[in-house]
Amino acid sequence: MTGNASFFLHHRHHPGRCGAITRTSLMLATVLTLFACAGFEAKEVDVDSYRQRAIVDTEGPITISAAVPDPQETEQLTGLDLYDQGIQPIWLEIKNDSDEMVRVALWSIDRDYFSPIEVAYMNRSGLSSGGEADMQRWFYETRLQRYIAPGETRSGFVYTHATRGTKGFNIDVFGDRKTYNFTFFVPMPGFTADYMIVDFDNLYPEELILHTDPDDVIGLYKGLNDLVICCSTDEKGTRMGEPLNIVFIATGLAVRRSMLRADWHETAANDPSTARAREHHYRGRPPDATFHKYRPDGGERKELRLWLAPGKVGDAYIWLAQVSNNISTAGQKSDAIDYHIDPDVDDARRFTIQNFWYSQSIARFGVTKGASAHGATSIEAPQQNFSGEDYLTDGNRAVLWLSETPVAMDDTVIENLLNIALTPH
Repeated sequence: MTGNASFFLHHRHHPGRCGAITRTSLMLATVLTLFACAGFEAKEVDVDSYRQRAIVDTEGPITISAAVPDPQETEQLTGLDLYDQGIQPIWLEIKNDSDEMVRVALWSIDRDYFSPIEVAYMNRSGLSSGGEADMQRWFYETRLQRYIAPGETRSGFVYTHATRGTKGFNIDVFGDRKTYNFTFFVPMPGFTADYMIVDFDNLYPEELILHTDPDDVIGLYKGLNDLVICCSTDEKGTRMGEPLNIVFIATGLAVRRSMLRADWHETAANDPSTARAREHHYRGRPPDATFHKYRPDGGERKELRLWLAPGKVGDAYIWLAQVSNNISTAGQKSDAIDYHIDPDVDDARRFTIQNFWYSQSIARFGVTKGASAHGATSIEAPQQNFSGEDYLTDGNRAVLWLSETPVAMDDTVIENLLNIALTPH
């Protein structure tokens, strides 16, 4: 390789590593070097194989193909167990049929992505100086290049944090005059997300679906009152659970993209960690989907339970959400099987509003009443869910219109639903 890239590929000598052998241990080191000072055998990327199984999406003049090698394929390709290190490669091919240079925002795929040379550096142990240089060269040359000229097609790997289950990610491609937004969900072997087993198209007969005009704010509020009870119930529908404290108005694609932007993770069907979530019901069924997110230290799990309601606002669907914090894992890492609700459920609602707003997913926002069977409650006189756990709430419910494409924070429209609800008609 020539040019600036050679900066990454120089040979290094590290004390205590291959190539730094003292005279007194020369004979022993020579023998050990035959086994320990390995080279790196470059692998040729089978582009045709990735193309054959890739998920392909086109927006305007930009076409992207995406495939994700599983752990075994990754190890065969690189000789490294990257998944065990928390690293998951994504293979992308981007075709630019526009008349301008475009650039790929790797941050949109994973805001904390690993650079190719970083991955190589993390795995340099046991390599000779030449082997280390060969590894750096391979990772650098097989990377996805950010800039794609008019009429060109580029392919390569992006190194992301490993996630369990379906690999979901956004990709933003920028030209001088236009932005192209993509979302991919690549199924991985052995994982079925809970929402994949739900027949959304046949949950409700057409005659039961309430249709509302997007500009009819009063009609929307009345419609929400008809569709949304205050809280979830137990399986028999006789005891109240927790507040349905958020309403999403969104297409299915907008929900998926917003969850990705805000770093919520899907869960597998019948996952033990969502056993408590499946005790909560709306119209006789457990959540259609459950998403979660952890603090970076793993010490707290936020859980968002989602149900499709029999209502549409224009072309968007009405989704009911119940969000809460699990504090049973405070100060420790856990899979959160023993769920213990944070009594301040309004804090979880406020967090979710800010989370989606800062991740540029909210087109419109409002607040209504109705998320409490007994109005506002206090820490001195809390309500209880059917598990006997206390919670307190102001009784408000957030209504978020989610966007398929990013929305600048100051472009979010604030709907005055709360005051409308309090005004006599």
